[in-house]
Amino acid sequence: MIKFFRKIRQDLLSKGKTGKYLKYAIGEIILVVIGILIALGINNWNENRKQNNIIRNFYYQSEGDLDDETHNLKTVIIRIDESINSYEEYLELTKASNLKLIEMINALTEVKLAFWYPSFNSNTIGTLETTGDIKLMPSLIRQKLISLIRKQEGIVSQANGNYSVYLSDLQKAGNLGFYRNNYHLKENSHLNYTENYPEIILTLENALYLKNYTEKRQLIELKKMLNDVNELKELIKIEINKK
Repeated sequence: MIKFFRKIRQDLLSKGKTGKYLKYAIGEIILVVIGILIALGINNWNENRKQNNIIRNFYYQSEGDLDDETHNLKTVIIRIDESINSYEEYLELTKASNLKLIEMINALTEVKLAFWYPSFNSNTIGTLETTGDIKLMPSLIRQKLISLIRKQEGIVSQANGNYSVYLSDLQKAGNLGFYRNNYHLKENSHLNYTENYPEIILTLENALYLKNYTEKRQLIELKKMLNDVNELKELIKIEINKK
């Protein structure tokens, strides 16, 4: 095309037809500009299409993650409630002033010693934040996703410290002979672990107090998180329906 216009230009110049040449030159420029604009438009359209595909895929992936998280949070909330209730039943029992040491030990074996170590299904959100693609999300969704990640990190951080101390005390109580009662083993006079009952009780009560404190804090945060997850799911559904 350019060679064609150059030939015409040379012919016109050779014939002294400058006015016609200028018209052809202007037309040539206009055609080039139009070509550039079309190319830019196609490029922008392709980029927008790629971004929309990325966002759409992340919406569907995030929706699946949040559905899993909803089920996970509901299950954990039930377990933590049960654990808190078992500890409070022990506290209620120990209000009796004439309770024997063996009765306290037996009551402690009924308290739920297992705990929930925080684990969240946030792979998609983490990928969004790591790759920087989270900036493609609408502002409100982006803020809520980041807030959710930070809350999860806070719960995990607290659990790391508190449950480390809890497990240490639990092991100490086990070393003193608590698990012989916990597994309903017969007493052995050669072991003399019954002398450790006061220390076992105090050690376990200290451990369970910390566990109970941690679980109550977790329960509050997890219920808030469940609301946040449900709000996010609704916002994402609205965006999916727009596509």
